[in-house]
Parts: sequence; C-alpha cells; structure tokens
Amino acid sequence: MKLKSIYLRILAIGLVLIMTLELHAQQNCDSLKGEVPAFCRLLDDDARREFPKDYAKIATCMEIDSVTEMLLGYDIVKMKALQLQKEKSRLFTYGDWIDMVVELKTSKEYRNAVQMMELVQHRINRADWEQLRKLMKESLLPDHLEALELDKVEKMLFDPKNMGKKFIEVMELIK
Repeated sequence: MKLKSIYLRILAIGLVLIMTLELHAQQNCDSLKGEVPAFCRLLDDDARREFPKDYAKIATCMEIDSVTEMLLGYDIVKMKALQLQKEKSRLFTYGDWIDMVVELKTSKEYRNAVQMMELVQHRINRADWEQLRKLMKESLLPDHLEALELDKVEKMLFDPKNMGKKFIEVMELIK
C-alpha cells in the first residue's frame, strides 16, 4: 500500500512538471508571435544567413521536422512574407510563420511528403514504386513531374545491379 502511494506521488509530481514545461514553452511561443524574424528585415544575402537561426527560434516553440523544413524553405517563406506585406501592409511575424507550419502539417501535401520520405527508405520493389509514382503525380506540378523523367528513374531503379538496394540509395545517384 505504501509503495502504491509513493508511485502515485511520483506520478503526480511528474504530471505537474510536464504541465509546467508545456506552459512555459507555450508562453515562449506566444511572446514570439508579434516579433519580426531577422530575415524579413535584411537584404537577400544576409537574410539567407539569418533564415536558419529564425527557423531554429520557432522550432523551440513547436515541432519542426525535416519534411516541414523541406516544404517551407527560404524561398517559400520569403514569398509568403512578401505576399502578406503587400496584402495587409504589415511585416511578417513569427506568429505568421507558426501559423504556416500548423497549416502545412494538416495539408495533403505534407502527408504525401511524409509518405514519400518513408517509402524511399524501403528496399526497391514494384508496389512501393507505384505508390511513390502516385504520390508524386498528386503532389508535383506537371512541369516538375516531366523534368523528373520517371520512366528513366524506373529503369534505373529496377536495373539488376540495384537489386536489394533502397530507393534512396539509387535516387541519390540520379542527377
């Protein structure tokens, strides 16, 4: 009985600590929301250097994975910042950026990218290749899709010398 009460106390203390940390992280996020990222205040070359630092700053507030970083790179975020500045006559803030990340993570484009990232880690096989093709056709613009030359990629993937390799191992060789 005594052991059970000790476990319950430890659990209660743990829950309080977790809730305190989450509240502290949320307060940090809230305090960032009105702040203008450094990359928005700089010329292009300097802005590119500041962009990763700004990304790290919002990453401390929320979960930023490699797919998010890939889909919301410098050019996309800059374009959104300029669009917001033009449409609403105000500077882009970390809050806008955080909203972009939240919106992205609920999008079909994000889910497709996550699936593709998982599939390219598999060993080469027909079923996964067909799924990759389908996801690429859903996610990419026709011009980009054409530039990929998927027929050539398929021939390279299913070349006997690549048997047993992962998709990513062969795709890294494609230029």
